Amino acid sequence: MEFRILGPLEVVEDGESIDVGPHKQRALLALLLLHANRVVSTDRLLDELWGDEAEGKENVLWVYVSRLRAALEPESKKHPQVLVTRDHGYVLNADPESIDAYRFEKEVARGRSLTKDAAATAATLRSALEMWRGAALQDFVYDDFARVEIARLEELRLTTTEEAIEAELRCGKAGELIGELEVLSEQHPLREQPTAQLMLALYRAGRSADALRTFERFRRTVGDELGIDPSPELCRLEEQILLHDSRLQLRRPQPVRAAVTAPTTNPYHGLRPFGEDDAGSFFGRERLIAEVVRRINDGERLITMIGASGSGKSSAVRAGLIPSIRKGAVPGSDQWLIAHMLPGSDPFVELEAALLRSTIDAPDSLSEMLQSGDGSGLLRAVLRLLPTESSRMVLVIDQFEELFTLVEDRALQRRFLEALLVAVDDPHGRVTVVVTLRADFYDRPLLHPAFGARLGEALVNVTPLSARELEEAASEPAVKAGVRVEPALLGQLIGEVVDYPGALPMFQYTLTELFERRAGDVLSEASYSEIGGVRGAITNRAEDLFGELGPEEQEAARQLFLRLVSMSGENTWSRRRVQAEEIIS
Repeated sequence: MEFRILGPLEVVEDGESIDVGPHKQRALLALLLLHANRVVSTDRLLDELWGDEAEGKENVLWVYVSRLRAALEPESKKHPQVLVTRDHGYVLNADPESIDAYRFEKEVARGRSLTKDAAATAATLRSALEMWRGAALQDFVYDDFARVEIARLEELRLTTTEEAIEAELRCGKAGELIGELEVLSEQHPLREQPTAQLMLALYRAGRSADALRTFERFRRTVGDELGIDPSPELCRLEEQILLHDSRLQLRRPQPVRAAVTAPTTNPYHGLRPFGEDDAGSFFGRERLIAEVVRRINDGERLITMIGASGSGKSSAVRAGLIPSIRKGAVPGSDQWLIAHMLPGSDPFVELEAALLRSTIDAPDSLSEMLQSGDGSGLLRAVLRLLPTESSRMVLVIDQFEELFTLVEDRALQRRFLEALLVAVDDPHGRVTVVVTLRADFYDRPLLHPAFGARLGEALVNVTPLSARELEEAASEPAVKAGVRVEPALLGQLIGEVVDYPGALPMFQYTLTELFERRAGDVLSEASYSEIGGVRGAITNRAEDLFGELGPEEQEAARQLFLRLVSMSGENTWSRRRVQAEEIIS
């Protein structure tokens, strides 16, 4: 005999359904099934089935029990084995395997145990879900006795569905899951997991815009209904989709090779900043880049990324922001022109060079346009470069403080700032300017009232990387290079640099040294101790190199390093680019 509650209540024997009577009698059977093989007292049965109207219903209950016995065991009227009287109550004796809900839970547990085989997990969980014939205890959704169990079983059914889909996503499915996920997210608009899975499936199916719209719809729904924001995990997924993060793509297992060749290319960058070609090894700044992309998408024209020296602003724009824009992080941005520059000692010369690099179809008259005295030169130059009326230009000005440390002509400073304002005020919104600025120089552009008034409209603070972001920056390049970082080393390394201003260059340099000293395919804690930790790595290396120089070379090095620093006040310094003739002299 089989008892089914994953849908309408049904009792089946030898493939035939047994008639167990009217609703109240069926409710009695369901109640006994929920407590199978345990005594349910007469008082409880009366209370659960009739509530306040239970008085005088003992005889009715006895009639229902008698009829159920007759239906379940027509051959055993005198000595029933299935529904028996015991201890002032009744027991329904049933082999757990005969109850579909028990088999369902057992199969789900088995599927969850197959963690290393996504295909087997998915197949097992889907097989378990096939036991369902409708809503749990479908006949009793309005009966108080069933509500708790209905809620438990339906939640288990939903989580099992989500886990099956998760396993199928790991197997490479995407497009074929979208329809099911759309129904799930519509049925459960406040539940985050189906939304996250739908976003990922849409993204992998090449529908990034639909994935982002799904997030926005969920964000509005939970905001309106619950007054909360999506979880950090879902926001992070949105950021990864915005940035076309390669980690969202399915990582298929690589074939096992007979011999593993140690990687020779160091994935870390030492003291040099990341460039656009390094986007594949740039990790940890997804949240920052997504925030800048979001500001651009919202129509902000002048965006200022401000942070301490060494906070990674230059790497963020070069290896994060620019590649993201080129990949279409903002709808249509894969067709935009991007110009990247540093102000240098003559910002208009640098600007012309940046504009020329942004396209292969530049006119010879750019220089004349940019030198226009009315401030419209930059806008006119950009309009001359854009191929269509709907095209856009993103001008990234890195190390904006150079405009105030390397340009001594205040009139030249003012003309450059005016040209930027005219460009960003274009009523058609065809120019977006993104600048990076050292925090200790934030007061400099404020001395120019018109520009200073606009500077804070779209301010993005570049804070130190969090512990999680530092872990990504250390671990992900190692994974791509085929090596691993010892957990103990990772903990020490992060502990030394987290919340430490300007530590990123030292962090990268230390990882570079550790990679060179790796034992096989492992970056070890022992090597970290040998080089003296984060602060010792660069100090010891600099001392070693300086010690290898002769007396005259050491004096030349001192002179060179003094020229590479610009002092603009007590304890206020900045890096300074030096012209070749100054070094030769």
